[in-house]
Amino acid sequence: MARPGRGRRSGFVLWEMLLGLAIFCMGAIALTTALQQAVDTVVLIHDESQVRQDLESILAEASVNKLQPGKTAIFMGDHRIQYEREVVSLPAKNSKNQPVANLWQVTVRASWLARNRVRTSEAQEVLFQP
Repeated sequence: MARPGRGRRSGFVLWEMLLGLAIFCMGAIALTTALQQAVDTVVLIHDESQVRQDLESILAEASVNKLQPGKTAIFMGDHRIQYEREVVSLPAKNSKNQPVANLWQVTVRASWLARNRVRTSEAQEVLFQP
């Protein structure tokens, strides 16, 4: 003769197993999502660091070369990041109200795609070339 409570116990064990499996799956999904966000953040920080270094490099290079007004596309690295340098002559005057020649404003812009969004960064410097 079978015991009357045996079917209820096995049903309860099945319910506990399903509940445990559901909790484990939610934890696994949460972990993979957190890891993906961490990887995306590291890539974004790396790109921003590279852009900052490249902008400084382009500005340093502009300070030693003869400048001409206009826009120039600059290609660096793997061409994932597009750089553009714009040089504008500044109409400035000194303390004696005399025009200052060879005063340039150099603006370097970077744009790239990250996380399906276009990111931009910009650096600007005023240079005097005698």
